[in-house]
Amino acid sequence: MAISEPSTLLTDYLLAAAAFVLGARLWAGASGDSLARRLWAAAFLVGAAAAAGGGTVHGLRASLPDPLEAALWTGCLMAAALCGALLVAGASCHVLEGGARKLALVVAASVLIAQLGLLFAAPLTRYAVWSGAFWIVSLLALVAGSAAARAELVAPIAFGLVLVGASLVVQRAGWGLHAHFNHNDVAHVLMTVALWPFYRAGLRLRN
Repeated sequence: MAISEPSTLLTDYLLAAAAFVLGARLWAGASGDSLARRLWAAAFLVGAAAAAGGGTVHGLRASLPDPLEAALWTGCLMAAALCGALLVAGASCHVLEGGARKLALVVAASVLIAQLGLLFAAPLTRYAVWSGAFWIVSLLALVAGSAAARAELVAPIAFGLVLVGASLVVQRAGWGLHAHFNHNDVAHVLMTVALWPFYRAGLRLRN
């Protein structure tokens, strides 16, 4: 089986493995009533699936039937959007209560449905990048708007979002380090590093 982009396959699978392990740890450590942490853990697990799908497409493209490649790529982009929505939903459960929480979750679900519809109809990377940017801004605004959350969540989340934002910029700009370590690979490394501060923030989540 020919591997078309070995470094991209490797960095994507590394990202997937790290996200899966940290997501599983978050899920296992969540108490029965900790919806916020479970949503955060689900975001990690969905992100792991997105990275695994993306790595398979990049690395094994030459061996994949066209319908399977298209399905994997569309699923990858849609999973990335779902990941962002789950992070915002988890943070909403942590910082908001009552009607405000319900409204935030309804808005997040509505935006996610629109994003998924767009990505299903036109599975383009630039749409996934703009989707990610929306969830980054939403998450930061949500956490920064709560005095309690600012004290314990802003630092790790802001650090993680800076790394994710940098990865999106690198990906869109096409900034690689080498012919065999391109912009996708750099973005994957930045995203893998970003998992740790998000994980540390997830440990502090509670309803």
